[in-house]
Amino acid sequence: MMYLDHIVSRIISLANLPGNKRQREIEKELRAHLDDLAAEVRSQGYNDEAAARIVRIRFGGPQEIAAGFASVYAPERWAKRILQSTILFAASTVAVAIVVSTVQSVAAMCTAGSVLSTLRDIYQEVVGFGMITAGYCSLYAGERIFPTSLVRAALPSVSLGMCLAAVLAWLIPQHAVLPMVAFACAASARLLQRLEIPFLWYAGTALPLLIAWMLFGRLIPCWEFPWLVWLGLTVSCKALREIIGLYERVIVQDLA
Repeated sequence: MMYLDHIVSRIISLANLPGNKRQREIEKELRAHLDDLAAEVRSQGYNDEAAARIVRIRFGGPQEIAAGFASVYAPERWAKRILQSTILFAASTVAVAIVVSTVQSVAAMCTAGSVLSTLRDIYQEVVGFGMITAGYCSLYAGERIFPTSLVRAALPSVSLGMCLAAVLAWLIPQHAVLPMVAFACAASARLLQRLEIPFLWYAGTALPLLIAWMLFGRLIPCWEFPWLVWLGLTVSCKALREIIGLYERVIVQDLA
């Protein structure tokens, strides 16, 4: 019955079904249908070789059947991907907000400043949190889409960055530089983390900041090079790396 297993596995591999649970259900249904068809053919006196040929003819081509399953389950597949992406982005943004707020609060206490001062221009802070998450997660999305090409993996991040830069330049032109630098820092950090060279990705958060500092001067008041921003970005990217690892182990598996 190896030919039946081959037909089923071929359909499952081509159908792009939404998750392991759905794959197991469809695999079970296909195998039961094929077993019934093979039993019917053998009951008519055909040997195994002839039965295999007849089953293939009656059942149809795996590509055509798989395309049908892919079309039927496309909405479920996209809904699951959107849900997974929403969970990841929300958890990542919360983590970034906690990290950056903690760094700012500790810095304020160490410099005898007011912790309440870190809440000024809170809308800009929220935009910054989202930009860090967007930069990091867009690079991760590129890795999932193009797992074998580093250049192609950067394309979604570059495209999203250009769109966000245009939106910010239109909405808040006087405050657009720092959020875009945060986006670039997070994306470049994720890119360098793929190289598995210890501490090299720290340069991913430092280099865009350094370039922006040289081009635009002070990015935040009272700081020459924005060390506090660099620290918050670096710790945030470390936290995001752990969150994505947890996401792949738990969320993706649970929703598969």
